[in-house]
Amino acid sequence: MTDPRTPARRALPLLLAVLVVLCAAAGGWWLGASRPVPPDELVRAAAWQGTQELLAHPALDAGPEAAGVRADLERQLDALGPAPGDRVASAARAGGSSPTDPGRSGAVGRPGGTGEPGDLAGVLSASGVELAGHALRAEDPALARVLGAAAASRTVTARQLGGGSAGPELCAPGAAAAPGPGGTSSPGALLWSALDRAGYALEALAARAGPAPAAAPLLLKAREDVEELLGLPAARGVLAGAPGLRAGAYVLPGDAAESPARAAGAAAQDVQAAAAHALAHGRPEDRCWALLALERAGELRAGLGGEVDALPGVPAHDDARGGAPR
Repeated sequence: MTDPRTPARRALPLLLAVLVVLCAAAGGWWLGASRPVPPDELVRAAAWQGTQELLAHPALDAGPEAAGVRADLERQLDALGPAPGDRVASAARAGGSSPTDPGRSGAVGRPGGTGEPGDLAGVLSASGVELAGHALRAEDPALARVLGAAAASRTVTARQLGGGSAGPELCAPGAAAAPGPGGTSSPGALLWSALDRAGYALEALAARAGPAPAAAPLLLKAREDVEELLGLPAARGVLAGAPGLRAGAYVLPGDAAESPARAAGAAAQDVQAAAAHALAHGRPEDRCWALLALERAGELRAGLGGEVDALPGVPAHDDARGGAPR
């Protein structure tokens, strides 16, 4: 039977179907482009962009320490995962400023900072403070651990490059929160125990410095740092929530008298591992305490042998990669 409709009328349903598909695709694209970016992705993108900018710093093109700093920054960049997509990158740029910008808030150019604007030590210190703030807010455990470890590493490196001059603290410990569940196996309790063991070891090693008497003042200073960390509100809160925690003696390695620096370095590494774990899995109110422990342990290791880990306490295979939205 002959179709009485004209060719134009026969094509109309097909054209309408094509228009519906195109409208749906355009609507999906618009909704995807306008949907808010998750806060953790903004944090990760900002940290990735800031690290890229640090890698372009002119001071990394020369100087005996430049190669090591560049390698650490590249390791941190790799741990932050792939480059953010255009939408996330644009949102991150709109919400922050460059760590190398002399006008940004941070340690650069401020009293107590580690250098003048444009100085590598200064921008590393400023970026460390910025990363610490991100680590305190991040919800993803892996991201918080990577950000906090990178913040501690950059701060210690900045102090080495700046001749040991003190910069701003990574964070300010808050008031102690109510004791939480977890007992002696909680991340906070593990950090408390690591600090307690390190304190005993450092005091004993300073008294047994023997062949390395020059290390004794450094070990005693580190012992004072441990006492300060164990006196912070977060540490007291952990102890209140885990009454089974008890201070105990630490068995020193057999060659401690001959190699006090090696034994002290091992104790510092234990603190770094426990602090990184507390950053990832501890309570939010414990994160600043963990950050400061990471930094102080890193300073001890740097003072003993000049060694600064790119990501202290973070296993080599761990990073902040994930399903990053584009």
